[in-house]
Amino acid sequence: MSLNLTSYKRIQTNLFVKVVVPGYQTLTFSDYHKSYTINSTSYTGVGELLSVSNSTSSLRATPEELSISISGIPTGNVSDFVDQKVRGSAVDVHRGFFDATTGELLAISGNPATKFTGVVNNFTVTDDMNDNGQGTLTITFTCTSIIDQLNNKISGRATNPVDQKELYPNDQSMDRVPALAKSNFNFGAPN
Repeated sequence: MSLNLTSYKRIQTNLFVKVVVPGYQTLTFSDYHKSYTINSTSYTGVGELLSVSNSTSSLRATPEELSISISGIPTGNVSDFVDQKVRGSAVDVHRGFFDATTGELLAISGNPATKFTGVVNNFTVTDDMNDNGQGTLTITFTCTSIIDQLNNKISGRATNPVDQKELYPNDQSMDRVPALAKSNFNFGAPN
């Protein structure tokens, strides 16, 4: 869906990031200068402390990676966060279009627009010390798009007794597979 922004003279865009960490909490933050609620979800405004890498725009869905960095995080919050299963967490990034004069979200269909949907592939925590001995912690999420996940999906299952017993403990249909695996069958060949 395309947004018609031709009637606006001054607009600003801001990114809204949502990371759902299973068993922990949903993290919501934006590069907006204050906290903002969109569709009953409150996003903490971290301003310039949020950095999102560039992404490409194309007419068709393509595999893509995105890096999201948040800096200025208190040490106590990071130690609690690192113990969670962050890899595989769902990530959504939306771009909101605002009236630069009023600072309000434009009331047009499709706003905010989806920029990225995927999962956290990995994350890193870095600690930078300045000359005064004060540290700044930064968490960087490396995210993979849903399209890339679908391209890497492995379907089916192994046909061996071990895997069969995991799914069906009393089934014996795969018990002879190892013995037959290296057999040579000459179907229809003369004796």
